[in-house]
Amino acid sequence: MKKTEDVARDDESSHRERFHDVVVDALGRRIVSGETAPGSLIGPEQVLCDEFGTSRTVIREAVKILSAKGILESIPRSGTRVMPLSSWHLLDPQVLEWRLDSPQHNSKARQDLHELRAYFEPSAAELAARRSSPQDHQRMKHALLGMALASNSEEILEHDLAFHKAILTATGNTLFQALGALISTALRQVFTIDIVNKTRDDDHWIRRHQDVYEAIAQREPETARAHMMNLLNDVQALQ
Repeated sequence: MKKTEDVARDDESSHRERFHDVVVDALGRRIVSGETAPGSLIGPEQVLCDEFGTSRTVIREAVKILSAKGILESIPRSGTRVMPLSSWHLLDPQVLEWRLDSPQHNSKARQDLHELRAYFEPSAAELAARRSSPQDHQRMKHALLGMALASNSEEILEHDLAFHKAILTATGNTLFQALGALISTALRQVFTIDIVNKTRDDDHWIRRHQDVYEAIAQREPETARAHMMNLLNDVQALQ
C-alpha cells in the first residue's frame, strides 16, 4: 500500500501532466495556425505562466514536448523561437491534427495526406493479400460487419478505422503498422460527420471495403491493390 506522501506525489505529477497537455495543445495550435510566425519568440516563461495560470515547470515541459516535435527551439540567452514548417515532424499525429484543424494548412494537409495514403495503403493491401492469416481475415470481417450494423457515424468511423488498421497489421511490416496512428488521426479528422453520413446511406461504400477484403482473403495481391486505390479515390472525391 502506498504511503500518503507517495500518493500526494502521484497526484501532483498527474495534475502537472494534465496542465502541460493543455499548454502543449494551446501553443501547438497557436503556432500551426500562424498566429505565432516562424522565427518569432513565444514569449518569456513568466508571461506564459501568467497566461496559462501554471508553473514554470509546466511551461518548460510543454516547450520540451513541442521542441521534440520540431516546432520550437530553445536558444540560450535568447529565448524559445518557432521553427519553420520544414523542421516540423509532420507525421506526428498531434501535429497532423493541428494542421488539419488549421484553416491555413487544412487544404494542403488533406492533399498531402491523400497522396501519402494513395502510395502506401494500396501496397499494404497487396502485401496483406500475400501474408495475411485467418486471424487477420477475421478482424477485417468483424470491422466490415461493424460498419454495416453501426447505428451512428462515430461507430462507423471506429469500424472503418479498425478495418484499415487490420490490413496494416496483416502486412507483417512493423513500419506499416506504425503508420496506424497516423491513419487513425487522418480518418478521425478527414471523415467529417457529413462525409460519414453520405457514405453510410450508400451501400457502395461498404462494397468498396468488401472488395478489398475479398481480394486479400482470396490471395489476389494485384486486385487488392486496385480495390484499395478505388476506395481511396472515393474518399478523395467526397472531400
